[in-house]
Amino acid sequence: MTKLFKLRITANQSGKIAEFMCRMYMRCHGYRIIAKNYRCGTGKKTPFGELDFVAIKGNIIVFCEVKKRQSNMEFLRALSYQQQQRILNGGQYFMRANPKYKKYEMRFDVFFVKLPFSIKHLKNAIYRNR
Repeated sequence: MTKLFKLRITANQSGKIAEFMCRMYMRCHGYRIIAKNYRCGTGKKTPFGELDFVAIKGNIIVFCEVKKRQSNMEFLRALSYQQQQRILNGGQYFMRANPKYKKYEMRFDVFFVKLPFSIKHLKNAIYRNR
């Protein structure tokens, strides 16, 4: 008798898969990934958290946040105001820590991923006051 094995992955593993898919998506669109899981600050808990990944193309630096959800309705609640502020602050932290990118135009994108293969890329999803 043959048993069929189901592959079980944790939420953390599926989140890493979603981030990988989004990095590949960006690479296919001509971006170069310069950082992934960039921790903003020292220690485990930092005031600016972590940027999922950072990409560049031309003179634009893009700070990317990946949200993996099971349904489209969950995407509407996926990014709170506090999370948006954390991402904006994380981008500022990255720029201060890496002055070689100071002339780059900043952009904040969000990816909504529904596994196995649905990716929604929202450019300029988080607005930054100058």
